[in-house]
Amino acid sequence: LRTHLHDRTRGQSLVEFALVLPIIMLLLMTALDFGRVYLGYINLQNMARIASNFAANNPTAWTVSSDPVVQARNVEAQVKYRNEILGDAVATNCNLPVVAGKSVVPIPTFKHTDGSTTTDPRVGDNAQVGITCTFGVITPVISNIVGGTVQVSAASTFPVKVGMTSAVGAAPGGTPPNAAFSGNGTYTPAAITGTTPFTVDFRDTSGGNPTSWLWTFHDTNPVTTSTSRDVLGHVFAQHGTWAVDLEARNYYGSTTTTMFVTVVDPTDVDFTFTQAPMTAPSVVAFTSNSSPGGTNYAWTFGTGQGGDSGASKTTTSHTYNTAGTFSVTLTVTYATGPVFVTKTLSVNPTLCIVPSLDHVKFSDAQGAWTARGFTGTVTRDPSAPSGDFSIKSQSEVGGDSKPCSIGVVVNNK
Repeated sequence: LRTHLHDRTRGQSLVEFALVLPIIMLLLMTALDFGRVYLGYINLQNMARIASNFAANNPTAWTVSSDPVVQARNVEAQVKYRNEILGDAVATNCNLPVVAGKSVVPIPTFKHTDGSTTTDPRVGDNAQVGITCTFGVITPVISNIVGGTVQVSAASTFPVKVGMTSAVGAAPGGTPPNAAFSGNGTYTPAAITGTTPFTVDFRDTSGGNPTSWLWTFHDTNPVTTSTSRDVLGHVFAQHGTWAVDLEARNYYGSTTTTMFVTVVDPTDVDFTFTQAPMTAPSVVAFTSNSSPGGTNYAWTFGTGQGGDSGASKTTTSHTYNTAGTFSVTLTVTYATGPVFVTKTLSVNPTLCIVPSLDHVKFSDAQGAWTARGFTGTVTRDPSAPSGDFSIKSQSEVGGDSKPCSIGVVVNNK
């Protein structure tokens, strides 16, 4: 009897479990469905936060720019934003809305915190992204109740972190930046000058918070450009005067400024000279063989009596009346500054033929000496008599060539 009652009780328990099991399974599947939906909602919130943070860091990506370089960056940012959302949606089984066979990624909206109505986002404004996903339901009962899917939405807002600052009470809109830059420490609009190859560091000094830059260098054909904020180490390889333009842009427009860079070839200063005769007085002609581009030519002739200078003085001449060695300097002024060279020339004394004064009276000797072109004097030897005597010896040998400025000493012995 006891065994019969035990079997009867166990059978009743199995029947009861069989009746309760579907309810338990239904509850488990319902919990699973709602757990999946809740987890999806948590992931959806994260997706919205990531998307709105991206928009806050790239607020102008959804504006259209007339600058092709800026517009290309905007499109690149939009693609990155879309791919991030699509990747997160796939990972969390989030089914985004579909239009024309493509998943629709929500575009961020920007709201001004100062109450203005301009369309350009500014620092301090809010970037908001709202995302809606559809999750499938696997529990038949829940599916019958909610229609097989559950739609979940989440939104997030982040403050805009880059761009122009919006002041409370300020007038709507903004101003373009004030384009400015420096080249090797010289600021626009001043010009700079150098010698080829001329290397210049260009640095942006624009005011008004520019967000993009476009440099244009006119020293090449075709011109070269750069979108970097600073351009360091640009080399000007050809002589000439070249324009360098900088366009600085922000959300309100752009301005452009220009610097002119003058580049000259390395300077080589030189000159040649010819003189006739080589003895004083000597006329010497000088000719500059310097590199072109000089704006002034200044000559000094080494006589201490001034010189000659002028913008067209590539040739000049000077008369040396006395013998000697002279240092001649030519200084040429270029755009990069003055450059000079110094050369030495010699002027020989004028020569005369020494006359023979043998048996010439001392009183007649000076006339004979001067007649040969000598400018010196005839003097008597200390041992010679004081009166008028016949010359029998002289300090300079007759027939020799001697400088015309010398004199002669005579004696009667």
